This record gives sequence, structure tokens and C-alpha cells, in this order.
Amino acid sequence: MDRLSELLILSATGDTKAFQQLYELASPRLFALCKRLVREPNLAEEVLQEGFIKIWRHAAQFSASKASAMTWMTTLVRNQALDALRQAKDQQLFDQDLDYETLEFASPELSPDKLYQCSDEAKQLQRCLALLKPEQRQYIMQAFYYGYTHEELAQLSTTPLGTVKAWIRRGLEQLRGCLQ
Repeated sequence: MDRLSELLILSATGDTKAFQQLYELASPRLFALCKRLVREPNLAEEVLQEGFIKIWRHAAQFSASKASAMTWMTTLVRNQALDALRQAKDQQLFDQDLDYETLEFASPELSPDKLYQCSDEAKQLQRCLALLKPEQRQYIMQAFYYGYTHEELAQLSTTPLGTVKAWIRRGLEQLRGCLQ
């Protein structure tokens, strides 16, 4: 069992020192995720704080057999960030004093043609990812989605660092070739 899982399990018993260590180890990566999702440092800090409150309150629900501690915590924090974004958008719409005569009704969003093109590109990416070896796909997704470094992936999987780097490099080369 990895250190984060141990600390999370101890936190579930009310061990505040374990929770403090868990925060110190996991917060940099989770804060980076928050900043990437909400794109505003102050809001990212709030999201991280609320996320850790949820982690503390729900630590007993963590099951090491179902997911890694980082995956479980990332899910809670990611959901907190998405909730914050929804709330901010709803509040912004509520706070606006709309003047319908000067309101621009043309959408600044992507046009249907562009959305269709993006959809095709996403489908192509999925097809290309499916062609990768499972290890390559797993490490690329964890590095991209969760922000793990090569070293962290090697430690988490007890795989030699050189192997992890090679799988990711070859996988990215294969994706690049497939997507061209």
C-alpha cells in the first residue's frame, strides 16, 4: 500500500497528523489541477480547501482496492472545481443586469461545423489511444489527466523509471503518427 493510501486510511480514523502529512504530500498536485480547471488562483485555493474538507469528511469511504488514494482525492477535488465553476457561472448570469436591446445573440462558442470537427478529432484520438499498449495508454493518461511525473508513475507502479519513460515516449510517438 502506498504512503498516500496509508495516510488517507489513518485520516479516516480522525488522525489529524496523518491528514496534515496527506495534505503536504498531495496538495501541490491537487492545487495544480485546481488552477488548471478554474484558471483563477484565488478560486483554485478555495476549491482546494473545500476539496480537502471533503477528503477529511469522506476519508472513511476510501477503498484502496478500488482506486489509488491520489485518484480518489483527485476525483473529489475535480468535482469540487466543477461545482465551483458552475456556481460562478450561475452567479455571473444572476448578477448581470441584462439589457435585451443591446444584447448580442450571436454565440461566441464554436460553430456547429467547428464542434463537429472537434468531435471528429476527439474520436480520432480515442481510436489512436485504443491502438496503444495498455501500459502506454495508462501512463500517458495518468501523466496528462492527473499530472503525475515520470518518477511518480514509476514509484506508484513499482516499474523502473526508464521503462515508464520509454513507454510514454513510444506511446506519444505512436499517437503523433496515428493522428497525422
